[in-house]
Amino acid sequence: MNTNRIILFLGIIFFFSACSNKDNLRISGKISNGTDQVLYLNQLNLNGEVTIDSVKLNDKGSFKFTLPKLEYPTFYLLKLSENNFVTLLADTTERVEIEGDAENLATNYTVKNSLGSKYIKVLNTKLEKTKVVLDSLVTVYHSIEKDDKAELEKVRHQIQEAANKQKDFVNDFVMANPKSFASYYAVFQRYDDGTLVLNPYDKKDLNLFSTVATSLDVYYPECARSQQLKNFVLGIHKERKLEQMQKQLETQASSFPDIEEENIYGKKVKLSSLKGKMVLLSFWASWDEKSRSENKNLLRIYDKYKSKGFEIYQVSLDRSKILWEGAIENDKLPWINVSDLQFTDSYAARIYNVQQLPANYLISKKGEIIGKDLFGRILDEKLNDLLN
Repeated sequence: MNTNRIILFLGIIFFFSACSNKDNLRISGKISNGTDQVLYLNQLNLNGEVTIDSVKLNDKGSFKFTLPKLEYPTFYLLKLSENNFVTLLADTTERVEIEGDAENLATNYTVKNSLGSKYIKVLNTKLEKTKVVLDSLVTVYHSIEKDDKAELEKVRHQIQEAANKQKDFVNDFVMANPKSFASYYAVFQRYDDGTLVLNPYDKKDLNLFSTVATSLDVYYPECARSQQLKNFVLGIHKERKLEQMQKQLETQASSFPDIEEENIYGKKVKLSSLKGKMVLLSFWASWDEKSRSENKNLLRIYDKYKSKGFEIYQVSLDRSKILWEGAIENDKLPWINVSDLQFTDSYAARIYNVQQLPANYLISKKGEIIGKDLFGRILDEKLNDLLN
């Protein structure tokens, strides 16, 4: 009876031990020609790489790293030196197997049981081939005489063609694997430290970033990489919008870019809601002495022209709501006052390219910008001409 209980107990232990062993990530393999070299397993995070484990290779070159089950697919570097490493994309409880040669591990290796890691190898192999072609073409380009414009243009075209083929490859890969983190890796590939394969400011390339961001946000919404890519794409879209709006401002009598921000009561007020009035869009801050001084002039001007269809929409570049509200109360400002409390990173200030305080734009009843940075007597005379 006791013997049976012992056997049953050992069986239970063995069962749970076996289950536990399956519930982890394992990266193992063999690296030839690497005797006595240290093989590092580094995890690639958004802030850089962190060494997770390491092993000194023996004459057989065998190694094994065991890690807890992953919450999300994760990037690792299997690294012998700064420029001799393999990039892996491991998922949950994979049993990743690597075989390679220490003399050139980065390119001379095979990977099994990890689809993500195989994708990474495909991407890197293609990029390295493109880099060889581009390096060769650049060398040819620099060897051509400067006055041989036809030949220079020919090689320039070949360089662009090679770069476009690489982009097409990335495009096809992403479209075939939108929910793989390998596509995240693909859109951020670089020719060198300063040159991305894709240009996120190019509309077509940005669509690829957006495709991956949208897909990963659906399948891995809580993952830091998904959130980082989503914020990256949103930031680029925001920058493009700002550029478009700032171009509008370069031409006098252009229609004004609309903004909508909260007043001190938390109610959102649109600049466009004042269309049909003569509007002074004014930028200020409670902490800026010149702004506070100019507000005294505005009080006089506002009282003089408010009955004739003049309104002020004032945007504060404050950070503290208490200080902002206090300044409005102390200075007895009666007009519309709004702020996103983002200090100098104010969305409205960036749209209108505000470089210093105070600043303003005069907007006609038709919604056209007809003046910029008009203060004191000059503003008074301008309004007198327009409203009287």
